[in-house]
Amino acid sequence: MLATQSAEVAPSPTIRAVSVKTLRQWCTPEVILVVTNLADETVILPHAINQARQSRAKIVLAHMVTPHDVVSLGHRPLLYRPASALQEAHSIVERMAWQLRWLGFTCEPLVLTGHPHSEIPLIARNCCVDRVIVALDKNSDLAGACMLASPEQLLPKLDVPTCVIGRHVSLASSSGLLTRNVTLAVSLDSDCDVPLAFACRFAQELRAKLTILHVISHRNCDAPTPTQIASRLPNPTWREAELFCPTEIRIREGEAAEEILRHGASTNQDLMILCSPGLSSPTPDRRTSVTSRVLEEAQCPIFVLQKQP
Repeated sequence: MLATQSAEVAPSPTIRAVSVKTLRQWCTPEVILVVTNLADETVILPHAINQARQSRAKIVLAHMVTPHDVVSLGHRPLLYRPASALQEAHSIVERMAWQLRWLGFTCEPLVLTGHPHSEIPLIARNCCVDRVIVALDKNSDLAGACMLASPEQLLPKLDVPTCVIGRHVSLASSSGLLTRNVTLAVSLDSDCDVPLAFACRFAQELRAKLTILHVISHRNCDAPTPTQIASRLPNPTWREAELFCPTEIRIREGEAAEEILRHGASTNQDLMILCSPGLSSPTPDRRTSVTSRVLEEAQCPIFVLQKQP
């Protein structure tokens, strides 16, 4: 899932270069950008509340009105002129923001026009957000469906951890205190230093157990042991992980996406973390991507970290 970097190419600034302060802000965010398509209110708001509650983060609630004649408002596609779409969107976003303020959160509602894949990353940078939360559109066939019918276009442009609420993710608990299992899926063919550092610090904040999951193919006859996997992890970071929170290493054999999903379902993971090198633009076979398939079918929220911030 993380791309292998060639030894012949001078290393460019990558996600490895983030500071301890940045890691702390990612784990205890001060500002969270929540992207809504207006039809996901009952799904995305509970998750936003639970995550913002951990650090009393400010919530920037954003919706993009795309320059199309058909936009998704509520539970069905409606025909709107641009002005009508903006007015209706403002009304819904303000109501959602009021709910968050009533619960004690600072919330800034934003309704903008433009293409989400380019505008959302700009909002994230301009608002200095530490995390982004988005939900996959359960009705991706709608002409006005939000950008997350195809997350491949958006995720590579975000340089902070992005939490994706998939179509099969259940509602978050009202207490927000039930996160007990966190999994980081890693590929040992590439750098996993900062993803591991983020995962262990995040698990510590949530008082959760951290599982390092490594999937090997059926073609690999020499399956490594957990001890061998541990020896190939970044040594200082792994030692810190063992100090920060309960840890374990699991090895599964098979196709990567399928085994990650099976692990998440069979062990009741509360959230999983993927390390992505950046996803390509949507193609007819985009669902064969490991990241895309996990996002589509996961039963828990998925955090995606980019290699190139």
